[in-house]
Amino acid sequence: GEFTLDFTATAAAPSFDLKVGDEVCITNYIMDRFCIDLGHFLDDDSTITLASPEKHSFHCLLDVPRCKDSGYLVLTDKDEETGMHCLGYRLDDTDAVVQAGLVAGRNGYCTGCTGHEFKPERGFRATVKGTVKELGDGTDGVTGTPVLENIEVLDESVECETTTVVRPVCMAPPPAPEP
Repeated sequence: GEFTLDFTATAAAPSFDLKVGDEVCITNYIMDRFCIDLGHFLDDDSTITLASPEKHSFHCLLDVPRCKDSGYLVLTDKDEETGMHCLGYRLDDTDAVVQAGLVAGRNGYCTGCTGHEFKPERGFRATVKGTVKELGDGTDGVTGTPVLENIEVLDESVECETTTVVRPVCMAPPPAPEP
């Protein structure tokens, strides 16, 4: 096959604009909107959601109705300045996320999970493929992120041919919890 480098779609080209209908592929942590808006994990209030998505339990992500019903996003890498992951895309198919998560997570604390003992209990990373359904509203929070439809949630070992990250939304750190 022919190998050509296409620099227009790499993260190094911030002028690359996302349009409705664009195909997107990204590998990163999956997070529920409830815990993003809350600022910390529902089952661990000392941990800042976007600072430590690797500590987020599959139980909180998938078993807890408030988290599940709030919808899911895929994050992007950490913002060096805040030490927090930025928001990538909203995912319009909750069922696809939940089904993939239940298979990826270890059964136990996550009661719905079916994974064996070597599967993770915390930190759901996946490769997400989808099509841009609508663009974000330009704000600094969840609604500032584009929405993806036709979602495929694949094992994180599945590599993207091109990772699509366009202007991730980086939120400010939440205020310290009240003592």
